[in-house]
Amino acid sequence: MDIIELLETITLEKDNLEPITVETGRLLKVLMVNPSSYLVGDDGLSFIINFADENIKWKKI
Repeated sequence: MDIIELLETITLEKDNLEPITVETGRLLKVLMVNPSSYLVGDDGLSFIINFADENIKWKKI
């Protein structure tokens, strides 16, 4: 199982819902691999993070 660490704070936004802020340094499990992104998550929160942002917004541990 792969783990990533966020290198910068990410704000998740969706219509009609309050934004969710995911803080720098948070560790997330890779739940699924897509052609150009990972589905990552923990504690009931999951979201997509792009491969192109590796070592910019996140890094693999």
